[in-house]
Amino acid sequence: MHCEAMRFTRAITRLMACFILVVGVGLLAATGCGQPAQQPAATLEPQEALKREERKTEPAAVDQASSSEPAGKEDWDAYFIQGVRVGYARTTQREVDDEGRKLLRIEGESRMNVKRFGQATDLGFEVSTLETPDGKLLSLASTTEMGPQPTDVKGWVEGEKLHLQITTAGKTAESEIDWPAEARGYFAMEQELARQPMQPGERRRLLALMPMVDALGTIELVAADYEVAELLAGSYELLRIDCTIEQPGGKLEETLWADCSGAVLKTYSPLMQMSSYRTTKAVALEKPEGLFDLGDASTVKLALPLKNAHGSKRARYRVELTDGDPASLFESAPGQRVKSTGPNSAEITVEALRPDTPLAAGETPSVSPPTDADREANRLIQSDDPKIVAMAREAAGDEQDPWKAAAALERYVHDVVRAKNYSTAFASASEVAESREGDCTEHAVLLAALARALRIPARVAIGLVYASSEQGFAFHLWTEVYINGRWLPLDGTLGRGGIGAAHLKLADSSLAGDSAYASFLPVAQVLGRLKIEVLEIE
Repeated sequence: MHCEAMRFTRAITRLMACFILVVGVGLLAATGCGQPAQQPAATLEPQEALKREERKTEPAAVDQASSSEPAGKEDWDAYFIQGVRVGYARTTQREVDDEGRKLLRIEGESRMNVKRFGQATDLGFEVSTLETPDGKLLSLASTTEMGPQPTDVKGWVEGEKLHLQITTAGKTAESEIDWPAEARGYFAMEQELARQPMQPGERRRLLALMPMVDALGTIELVAADYEVAELLAGSYELLRIDCTIEQPGGKLEETLWADCSGAVLKTYSPLMQMSSYRTTKAVALEKPEGLFDLGDASTVKLALPLKNAHGSKRARYRVELTDGDPASLFESAPGQRVKSTGPNSAEITVEALRPDTPLAAGETPSVSPPTDADREANRLIQSDDPKIVAMAREAAGDEQDPWKAAAALERYVHDVVRAKNYSTAFASASEVAESREGDCTEHAVLLAALARALRIPARVAIGLVYASSEQGFAFHLWTEVYINGRWLPLDGTLGRGGIGAAHLKLADSSLAGDSAYASFLPVAQVLGRLKIEVLEIE
């Protein structure tokens, strides 16, 4: 596979899994109260059909709860992207006895099966929380399956802090975040609606823990009015609720439809036209006839192909974003200038950067200097791994010039990651050092780790890259190193000693801390909503 075809599409699946767990999983649904509209005579109410399913669960334990706990309540949802089935979610709630104190155990499981440029990718996210009946979080555990090894999170609330232990590839990072009295857990929205269903015209705001990014975010709910909503089992009168989720890294907007009990029976997001529907277990687990290809669907096609895209020195693009301002999303930085040309359009000028590239007008060498997080090892960029340290020394040899050493590392990553594929959703640098396979994410994190091992500050850049095989821009991850007072881009999937003018940057990240995955959320703002026109390229 040609190196320039390596793309950053796994961020799409990670964002979808995050979105689904935040707003797509209906919890605590009572008997359906939606009034049928033109309902077929043989069609059951969604909640009535659900009652006929087995209440069988296999939850991931937060603590050593007894296996004799009651099965509790179980709900199922089916996921669709652009009308194609892509996965399901299961949630359960049960009462547990803690030395005479009644608590709630809430569990969620999300599974997605899609293709990325023809290769199948499976993603999974499981979470379990222990809470008081009024919704106070006590402890949590989650498992995210996106790479060779899962990422496990354990957490517990103590006083005004949420303590977290996050383990990836055998490396555990411990941290804590402030936990105000009003903070709620992963299932805050579903619990809130079930305890007190919303009324037309009502507005509410919640402070809740965000799945996968494991940071607090705000959920704003605005109820519109009852309207006819199409479900898998027929048409129903449901309350439309507009939902805005603000969390580290960006904002997500979606629409919910709930019955009079507060059960969310349908969701829709403009993000890749994603929908979820409350249904039965049997329907949720149905296998799709074919897999949805996220890579093809997320590529921004061009009218004409770019010639010598990665050997270019300068390019100017017109970018349009449906219902959004691209100038607020694409980053203005050395090598990329963004100028707003309207509420939904911008011009982006990209120049290839090298150590000897003259400073642009107004640019200073000290722009955005590196932080400790750009120098130190973390659970995704394990620059202190002895194998990675040895690889860095092998690649750079005795080279003392930082840029020449970094370019040698870039070529080394290009050559050593031999199996270039899309089957892994997200592997850490240590995992890539062992497997020697992956796509752009694996190249980027390994290159960043090798650079840090040589004490060269490094981070990853998130954005889009031109892929000639697709005649368009696809989502991508590459690496930036800090040398001679400026950040300089490298791309291990290309191995050209730097990049040309065919990369468009949205954001950058050290991938440190609990909210590393939140760095990819800016991608959610442009998925399926972006148009790009090439104005000129040199």
